[in-house]
Amino acid sequence: MVEEEEVAMENQVVNEGVDFKFSSCSLQNFNLYETHSKYYIIGRDKSRSHWKVLKIDRLEPSELNITEDPTIFSEIECIDLLNRIREGNKSTGGLKCVTTCYGIIGFVKFLEPYYMMLITKRRKIGTICGHAIYAVTKSEMIPVPHATVQSKVAYSSDENRSLVNSVCNCNMYMVHITRRDIS
Repeated sequence: MVEEEEVAMENQVVNEGVDFKFSSCSLQNFNLYETHSKYYIIGRDKSRSHWKVLKIDRLEPSELNITEDPTIFSEIECIDLLNRIREGNKSTGGLKCVTTCYGIIGFVKFLEPYYMMLITKRRKIGTICGHAIYAVTKSEMIPVPHATVQSKVAYSSDENRSLVNSVCNCNMYMVHITRRDIS
């Protein structure tokens, strides 16, 4: 009895705030949008029934501030959200779609600004236990801070040299595994 309560408590702590119906899905396609002050990465599942939003602050030149909206949106709710963001940012340039991507490789900082590394093209190379395996065929590195808040270091030859020296040819692979598969 005590052991069952301990397991239940551990599961409650680990899974606090998780929608179990959604956690068995994986996001497959993403769109990157920008305003003057934020990037918005909108991700959706394969069935287009679950949409999630990641917000990345662009006004801090040397810090990385990322917020995941806990809401699971429908497609209509997501379109409505994007329209509200567009309207609310009209005076500073509105909302623009930057790119479509398949995932975030990560964030990297060289001398000053952070860069977001995105998977923009992929190629299916096989399957493992019914899960697609993709090779990353193209990626893109996008500076996080808006150009108006970046210092001169971001445009310096030292920053460019750091950027060029860090680029390497490596093979990257993606596997779509859901929480259900790990249990």
